[in-house]
Amino acid sequence: MAIPTLEPPILTDQPGRRGEPPAGPTAATRYLAVGAYLDDEYRRSCLRDVYHQRRRFVAPSYGFDLITVLWHCLRARRLAIARDGLITAALAATLLLDWRAFAAIAVALLVLRTAGAARRATGERFQQWHSAEAGIRKRGTRRTLAVLIGWTAACVALAVLIALILVGATSPVAVIPAVTAVFVLPTVFALWRQKRIQQCASNRRMPPVGDTARLRDIESQQGTNTVVYGNYEPFIGAGDIIGTWGFPIRLVRKQPEAPGAEKLSESRREFDEPPFTAEEIVGYVRRELNELTTGEPERSIPDLKIYDRVFLSAGEYGERTLHTGPDRMLEIIRNPTEPARHHLVCQVVSWSGEVVTTVHVHIAVQGRSLYLEVTSTLMAPCSERYRIVDMERGRGTRAWLRALGCGIRETPGVILRAPVRLLAASTATLRGLRRSRRAADRGAVVSVRRLGTEDELRNFTQRGDFLKFRRLIETQVQAKVLDFLDRHDVDTTEFRARSASVLNVGILNNGEANVFGDVSGSSTTTEKGPTDGQ
Repeated sequence: MAIPTLEPPILTDQPGRRGEPPAGPTAATRYLAVGAYLDDEYRRSCLRDVYHQRRRFVAPSYGFDLITVLWHCLRARRLAIARDGLITAALAATLLLDWRAFAAIAVALLVLRTAGAARRATGERFQQWHSAEAGIRKRGTRRTLAVLIGWTAACVALAVLIALILVGATSPVAVIPAVTAVFVLPTVFALWRQKRIQQCASNRRMPPVGDTARLRDIESQQGTNTVVYGNYEPFIGAGDIIGTWGFPIRLVRKQPEAPGAEKLSESRREFDEPPFTAEEIVGYVRRELNELTTGEPERSIPDLKIYDRVFLSAGEYGERTLHTGPDRMLEIIRNPTEPARHHLVCQVVSWSGEVVTTVHVHIAVQGRSLYLEVTSTLMAPCSERYRIVDMERGRGTRAWLRALGCGIRETPGVILRAPVRLLAASTATLRGLRRSRRAADRGAVVSVRRLGTEDELRNFTQRGDFLKFRRLIETQVQAKVLDFLDRHDVDTTEFRARSASVLNVGILNNGEANVFGDVSGSSTTTEKGPTDGQ
């Protein structure tokens, strides 16, 4: 019987038309966009490992709009390139006009750099001195010596700077680009960055999303029903695997319940033909779970989405495509022996996209048995640094003053690294394209959301929501499978026992994982122990 597959809904807040801002972006979208401006390494990784990897498929995005985040990564890169280019040009002009002015700039940068490092080291040393015991204080002599050397070097460099100024090292023509390079440009660009960050605040409308051929290609890969993965774990983009359990049960008839009826032998209890097919039970479970996606809160699970998805290992043989047709989908469900695997994906995106709970259900009918496997994944919230845009200190006058101070403090490092960053930016695209050409399997290996996510939940309520949604879905899956077996006159005694051992399980500590199961080993589930996302 051909059961039509359910096309997966697009779970991201993608814009309706290119060039228009997304309507109501999730908090995860806004925070990841902020990360593009605050975190240089995050921005480089998104562009290098995703945007420029044209031969690799893109991991699915859950709870956020991938196109918006990548567009802000491009904007932030252009901002950084403009800053580094102007600084490098100003330094080059100063060197050509008056090398002594350039030397004065170099000495001034050395003074600021050394004094800043010595100041931080001094503060850390005082803290250690007051909190440490006598024995530890003696071992901190080397640290103290390093602080003294740092302050001495700063004083010497300052003396050299004063000497250069007194001997008339600079000319009026050279002073302008010198002062601009050292003080004005880093601070101006820090304020410019703050302006773009505040555009991602919850009370502001995010700017329109630009358009490139690569962004259109990436957008076409979102919302498909197949994931082509290149690493060990297939559920890329859904977060960390928190727990998995599975067990088989034999498909046998129920024993007669009439008084005095003769009990059937095990061989007679087996069906001559399987009482149902894999696509029939998958279709039933899908339809029943879909009833939980709508209705009153007491009769539904908020924001629950149910859809079919095929996970395909790119490192194995076979075709590589992001869309699996209905006939091919049914074949994978009926015969799960190839690299492609079908799962019913049950997903709840909560906390405005920051917490994503996903339960992957795999059902197979083989060897006159039913096999049920359930894997739960969790995507934890975005990095705490990126949430500054919605905090009190991240808005208004305080935010601008902090950006100004940050620009001044970062001046030495920005000036010193500007030529190197400019050269690296000019070659990053070429390196990304070369790696893309070398990609053989085309499977997705990097998730933009995972790059900007911390490995812990922020509070107890988020942990409780994950556990709640996970257990609600798992309980409903087991209940629907049980109802289906009862309707087909299958003995469910074994299924009930193993389900109880999964839901009402003891904990055995086993290194980094907690292994759950009954003493006979008839059913097992392994749960990781993440920092707070268990």
